[in-house]
Parts: sequence; C-alpha cells; structure tokens
Amino acid sequence: MGKCNLKKYEIVSVLLIVIAEILLFSGQRLGSIAVHSLNLILIIILIILRKRENIIQPLSLVSLLRIVNISLPIFFSFTIYWLASLYLILFIPIILIIKEQKLSNGYIGLTFKNIYLLPLSILLGIGLALFESIILLPNPLIPEPNFPNLFTLSILMIFFIGLGEELIFRSLLQQSIEDKSGPIIGLVIASLIFGFMHSGYMNYYEILFASLAGLVLGFSFQVTRSLPFIVIAHGVNNIILFGVLPFIIKFLKS
Repeated sequence: MGKCNLKKYEIVSVLLIVIAEILLFSGQRLGSIAVHSLNLILIIILIILRKRENIIQPLSLVSLLRIVNISLPIFFSFTIYWLASLYLILFIPIILIIKEQKLSNGYIGLTFKNIYLLPLSILLGIGLALFESIILLPNPLIPEPNFPNLFTLSILMIFFIGLGEELIFRSLLQQSIEDKSGPIIGLVIASLIFGFMHSGYMNYYEILFASLAGLVLGFSFQVTRSLPFIVIAHGVNNIILFGVLPFIIKFLKS
C-alpha cells in the first residue's frame, strides 16, 4: 500500500478537518467553524514558518470551503446563485495556489487528450446520481425542469461546483498526497476528506457514499489524468440528483 510520509502537522490538519465535520454532523455549526478556523490559522503559521509543503495549501482550501459554505447563508438567501458565488470566491485561492506551486496543466489534469471518454463520464455521473438519490431523496434546486432552469443548473454544477471541488480534492489535494505517499494513500485520504465534507447532510450513509464516490472519481482521475472527465461526471451527478430525479420521483408518486 505504501508508506504514509505525511508530516505530523499535515496529519494534524487532516484530523482538524475531520473533527470540524463531525461537529457539523452533530449540529454544532459554530464549533465546526471554530475548528476549521483553527486549521486555517495553523496553516498560516506554517506558511510563515516556511513550511510550504504542497499538501498544506489544498487542506486550507477544504477548511475555507466549509467556512464560506456555512457563513454565506447568514448574509444571503439560499439560491443556486448563492452556490455560484461561493465557488466563485474559491476560484481565487485555487488559481493562486496553482500559480504559486507552478503546477502544469498536465499535473492538474487540464487536458483534453481523453475527450473521447466523456460519454463514459456522463454514464458514470448518472450511475452515481441514481445511487445517491436513494440515500438523500433530495429536493430539487430548481422550481421546474424546463430548459432554462436545467441549463442554469448545468452551468452551476459543471463549471462552478464540479470544477471547483475536483480542482481542490483531486487535482490539488489527492495529487499532493500522492507525491509524498503514493497513489493508494493519496486516493484514500483525499476520498475520506471528500466524504466527511458531506457531513452537512447529517446522514451517515451519505458520508459513506461520498467517500466511495470520491474513490471512484479519484481512481478515474488516476487512470485518465483528465480533469474534464471527473468534472463532467461530478457535474452530471449533481444535475440528475437535484434537477431531474426529484421531479421523476414526484411524478411517479402522483
């Protein structure tokens, strides 16, 4: 399986994220923000001390994602445009990290050499959505499934949420751990963090499913080295889950 070569402070950062998400799962939103904030402070101190290992910066994005995710609804009503603003904010540090670490397009998977595999990624996204819908029974994020609503939802889910999360969890976090501890440990740790980051649903099965989905997406990234492949799969999963299946289920029940 390979040896875990993470530094102690990197392990502490991972544990702080997990603890913060457990607090969120138990309904302790302020506690979750506090622990994620502590993690960010720790990372800032490490950067000041010139502990600039690549893993630290992606871990800061994970905590930042949760802090902004919890905090924005205090100021704005929840809409799909609120979701877009959340991920638009996150693209700034993501781009800065890519530039600061001088990561190539090939490293983060920004390549279209496996473009012919995209139909497979669509099927993967649909399959994941069918399983996840059994767990979540989600409410729709759009008022009705017409073309304008589905088009808007698709833009959000692919170019904001799908792209943002896959850059964080696969292109940056998984890759940086792989560089130090090998592909298996990188895949497992990044997938577990991805799973715990779904604790806001307060559903044990969703955390388990998201972890397994992270393994599937992470392994797909290892095989294809294609960011578009996993972004499309992730985006399609969310489009079907929050824009199509709720209306189909409602129709079947009527």
